Amino acid sequence: MKENELNKVRKIIKYALIKIGFQVNRVGFKYLCYAIELVIQDPSLIHRLCKGVYAKVAEEYNVKYLCIERDIRHSIEATYIDRSFLEVNQMFKTNIFTIDSKPKTGELIQLIVEYYNLELYKQEGVKF
Repeated sequence: MKENELNKVRKIIKYALIKIGFQVNRVGFKYLCYAIELVIQDPSLIHRLCKGVYAKVAEEYNVKYLCIERDIRHSIEATYIDRSFLEVNQMFKTNIFTIDSKPKTGELIQLIVEYYNLELYKQEGVKF
């Protein structure tokens, strides 16, 4: 992927996560952004979270993959407590989550990947 396309992908990922309610100051936020970026570039990684995605993120940030998993889970949990995931319903214009449901890490990664692939951000009038 070319550098300008990669920068666009990164902006779209961050935009989607911030829109959902993720706090950018959490360590898990940057790990989650990179994990989503990896899956956009290689969709088969979604089936190998621990030994694929988390391992590559851990290598990039020079930490243990268990820390990656924990920090991403913590970021998801904090977002769920603060805002729930109802914004995802608006992004996809369908009921994916209720106020009581929280996505698993793989589900969330796949949803943001599809948000990018389906170019749903364009429907919101956002230019990247």
